[in-house]
Parts: sequence; structure tokens; C-alpha cells
Amino acid sequence: MSSIALPEAEHTAGEAGPRSDAQALIAEARAHARRRRLKMAAALAVAVVMSAAGVLIARAVTGTPAAMQPHPRAVAAPAVTGFVTGYLPACFGVALPNRPLPVTPGTVTVVRGRITSKPVGPGTWRIVYPNGPVLAREHISDNYTQTFRFALPPGQYVLEGSYDAGNISTAIQVTVTAGKIARVSLPSICM
Repeated sequence: MSSIALPEAEHTAGEAGPRSDAQALIAEARAHARRRRLKMAAALAVAVVMSAAGVLIARAVTGTPAAMQPHPRAVAAPAVTGFVTGYLPACFGVALPNRPLPVTPGTVTVVRGRITSKPVGPGTWRIVYPNGPVLAREHISDNYTQTFRFALPPGQYVLEGSYDAGNISTAIQVTVTAGKIARVSLPSICM
């Protein structure tokens, strides 16, 4: 086998060779691709803006006329709860002179219902407290300055105060009216 050598082209100083023609074509192809990408990006941006405008116009057209009109004044919502506030009294026997009043912390809980009584024998009755779920609870750490406060829907409730130390508790029944404040103090059974 023999190989044939191709004649080398002779170039003068001002002529462009095959290598410079290829570089010029590559540069032109890159510029063309860059222009194509810019046109695609511009078209995509216009499409996004147009679709967003279409969505906003569609919402404005399909909205109800009442929803588009401003309200002349705000309407106050009706009161749907009432409030119960009061004290859990300190549980102490005899106050001694020159001694600070004792503080007996405890917890006040709220249960819906009423206190009833049930006969357990001839001439004997037992107090029955409602056994529903506890609706609210608040811990009282100072019996003289701290009050409990509950926001409750209208109805009958039992407030029970149980002291942290010992097995002593007290209770009271209260009726809650919407928009009203019921001020109650649990009865003191330890004096």
C-alpha cells in the first residue's frame, strides 16, 4: 500500500487559512445560538406576564359584585361568650396577730353542668358534681391578689377549687350569659 501526500497549500500573509475560516464559522454559530436563546427567554417572559394578567382579569370578572364593593362600616360580631372571674380564698384556721396571712395555692377548674343531690339512704343525701370534661383550668399562686378569669359560652357551669396541699376542695355553681361578667368567689370551707 502506498500513501499519497496531499500538497500543502501555500498561503500568503494576508490570506485566511482553513483554520481561521473554521473559527469564524464557530463564532458565527455561537452568536446565532445566543440570539436564539435571548429570543426564547423574551418569549417565555412575555408568556408568563400574559398568563398572570389573564388570571387576574379572570378573577376580577368572575368575582361577585358584593365582594368588590367596600363596606361602609365594620359590623361588630355578636358576643358569644361570657366571663367568670373571682377569687380562690386562702384556706387557714385562725389568723394569728403579727403574722402574714397564709397563702394556699390551688387550681380552679370549670366543668359544664350543675351541682345536684342524690338520695343514698333514708334521710341521707349526697352532693353530685358533673363529671363532664374539664373545659378550663387556672392555677392560683396568691389568694389575695390573683383572680381567675374564664371566657365561656353561655350555660350552667361548676367551678371547683382544689388546694395544692391536702385533699381539700370547694365548689360553686354559676350561670354564664353572653357578653356579661359573672363575679364569684369560691366559698371558703377552711376557716
